[in-house]
Amino acid sequence: MSQHIEIPAFLLEMSQQMHQQDNRITAEPIWQVRCKRYLVTQEGYNDHHWEIFYGEDGDYSTLYRSDDGDKSNLAEWLLEHDAQWCKTWLFENDKIESYHDEIESFADVFTQAFIEDFDVDSDHYDLPSNLTKLHFQEIEEVIKSCLTEADANWFIRRKQHDYPHLYTYVASMYLCPQMIELRNWILSLTQAEVVA
Repeated sequence: MSQHIEIPAFLLEMSQQMHQQDNRITAEPIWQVRCKRYLVTQEGYNDHHWEIFYGEDGDYSTLYRSDDGDKSNLAEWLLEHDAQWCKTWLFENDKIESYHDEIESFADVFTQAFIEDFDVDSDHYDLPSNLTKLHFQEIEEVIKSCLTEADANWFIRRKQHDYPHLYTYVASMYLCPQMIELRNWILSLTQAEVVA
């Protein structure tokens, strides 16, 4: 005697979604939700970018990222917290020929010259001791794996606020026979739509 089992609606919906989604030319696809993270590394060892930051008592603030290129925050921080270092940098790099304390307009000239001329990418200077420069490598972290793109996108909408920018990536379940069999069974529950 055969027993009739009713297929739950969510499995039928999954089957339809799996027939309709773009598998991005990947055999036996599974949808991953990923984000990019950055780990400290040595200069020249798979480094993606470097950062200069200020920090004390566990509170750190990034002043410059080499992959961003905007040096204004760093230049303004240096001018506010270590003007003598800025003057030394300008003179050592021949950006200002002479300096006279009695010239009232020097402060404006000095500030403008430093903001315009400071070459943060140069390796020919030492940062003030209260700043740190670190190199970072970029990695992709898999946050969640899903059988459908719709499920992956639902997770992104629900949890994006807890992570760096989340995105989907299609990986293959190649050489995972049980997962492939499960996927094929779910696909068999509905018919693929024929595109005319």
